[in-house]
Amino acid sequence: MDVLTDLLERARAHGAAFSHSTVHGPFGLTFPAVSGLAVHAIVEGEVQLWTDDPAQPLRLIGGDIVLVRGGLEHQLATSGDEACRPLADYMATARVSDRRYLAGEDGDASVFCCGAYLFEGDVCTELLRVLPDTIRLRPAAGSQLRTTLDLLAREMEQDLPGQQTLLDRLLDVALVQMLREHFAAASDTPGWYRASGDPQLGPALRAVHADPARPWTVESLAAEAALSRAAFARRFTAALGMAPLAYVTGWRMALAREQLRDTSDQIAAVASALGYASEFSFAAAFKRHHGVAPGRWRANARAGRSPSLSAAR
Repeated sequence: MDVLTDLLERARAHGAAFSHSTVHGPFGLTFPAVSGLAVHAIVEGEVQLWTDDPAQPLRLIGGDIVLVRGGLEHQLATSGDEACRPLADYMATARVSDRRYLAGEDGDASVFCCGAYLFEGDVCTELLRVLPDTIRLRPAAGSQLRTTLDLLAREMEQDLPGQQTLLDRLLDVALVQMLREHFAAASDTPGWYRASGDPQLGPALRAVHADPARPWTVESLAAEAALSRAAFARRFTAALGMAPLAYVTGWRMALAREQLRDTSDQIAAVASALGYASEFSFAAAFKRHHGVAPGRWRANARAGRSPSLSAAR
């Protein structure tokens, strides 16, 4: 299993209900923060999107798509001078059907599709933390992403049996395609993404994500990569910025946080599931990584307090 697939599956990413809007004339909307990624696909017209400063917006035209990282309220408007109304107010007054909205009577039309990818679990932070606040893409005509977005837009113009299932699948496909396109063009692509495509490092990473509980050593990881121990360690550290076993531990800790937060499993069971020989060895590793014992981390997380200062490192 490659790293991106594992992150998305463990974050349980799924597309929320998409909406299709046609607005005539000037408008401004405020979108609330979501737990994953908000997405806006511009079909027709020219609009602006910003998260903090309306004087420094992203300028979007038909064919553009933008992802907004979770936790950020943002605005979509014809200009930064427009007063922005809450999304819920707009949806209450402009609804035509379950997914279609129409507002205004005069002026040029702005046509756009909006939705969100909702992430669950602690692992989603591992993906979100490597993304910028906003990602603007302009997929070329005939590209896979453009084809998927066109299918989404056409599907929302209809109301046919099985529509939600089809939209969910198309949204899943579009998310992977958007992240691929972003990482392919980004100057600061995360090391794990680059390494996933490396003919030697890729197999080692896939092996770790397929079986994180295996008692990994540098030697066994090097065997997956068909490299000597020393050559593998050098190549891995250069590509990912950390030693191989530090990566293994970091991923196990991400899984531990998720299991502690989302289940009632005994700490000994969490330790065993992640390949630790004893509850004591797991607790010691967890405290070194997070600064608090796993039981305290779980209690803080469930009480809504910051579990630890270093929980997302």
